[in-house]
Amino acid sequence: MTVIKSKRAEGTSVSVVVFVLVVVIFISLIINLFSIIHAKSQMDAAADQLTRQIQLAGEVNADTDRLFESIAGRIGAAENIQYSVSTHYLTGKKIQLATPFSVTITGTAYLGGFGDFNIFPINLVSYGAGISEEYWK
Repeated sequence: MTVIKSKRAEGTSVSVVVFVLVVVIFISLIINLFSIIHAKSQMDAAADQLTRQIQLAGEVNADTDRLFESIAGRIGAAENIQYSVSTHYLTGKKIQLATPFSVTITGTAYLGGFGDFNIFPINLVSYGAGISEEYWK
């Protein structure tokens, strides 16, 4: 108790430790936030790539699934990444010429801090839209 009540400058070491701890936690959260922003940017690019692939093929097929799996494997900060295509299909998964469609990619990222605390889940959603360029007879 005498150390706490003392008016000498020994209390500043405790405040320096607390200050350094707060700064380190703040920097950790900033780095984590930038990784989430980067994941969102990668998901936007993935939506554009899937949209272009579907435009050229005129359908949602196994190539679309392989492209998505390849892209989703490189997105590090997001989990449970899925895609869906919304359109009016001609037959099966074929999209007729000039028919609009939209691609939605969803995933979850976590704002945590040190390690894998996963404190705050953040839902990431990316959209792409296009028109089929394939004519089906």
